[in-house]
Amino acid sequence: MGRVESFEKNVDRYEAWFDRNRAAYESELEALRALLPKSGEGLEVGVGTGRFAAPLGLRVGVDPSKAMGKLAMERGIEVRFGVGEDLPCEDSSFDFVLLVTTICFLDDVPAALGEAYRVLKSGGCILV
Repeated sequence: MGRVESFEKNVDRYEAWFDRNRAAYESELEALRALLPKSGEGLEVGVGTGRFAAPLGLRVGVDPSKAMGKLAMERGIEVRFGVGEDLPCEDSSFDFVLLVTTICFLDDVPAALGEAYRVLKSGGCILV
């Protein structure tokens, strides 16, 4: 949870990276689109500013950063403030869970993956 401070303070720098590296960002989106299920309700854990959730059509995300979450909400994402290791979501409520560049910021990866599994509907998938 201590890592949140850098995200709180550096929203502008985070966003600027995507603008400066547009080709890399677009290629990531293209790769994710190829892997995402074609239908169903998805959750992005570590939604940040919504840079991935919004263009990929995900409506719900979880993030501990209020500053990043504010921008995600402006992009139309329902942000639930929390951490991957304790998702503020009901059991069996999503068809898939997406974690984009999130694993490296988790305090407890097995716990977070367990939480992702908990919120999946039967037959759902986790994309890391």
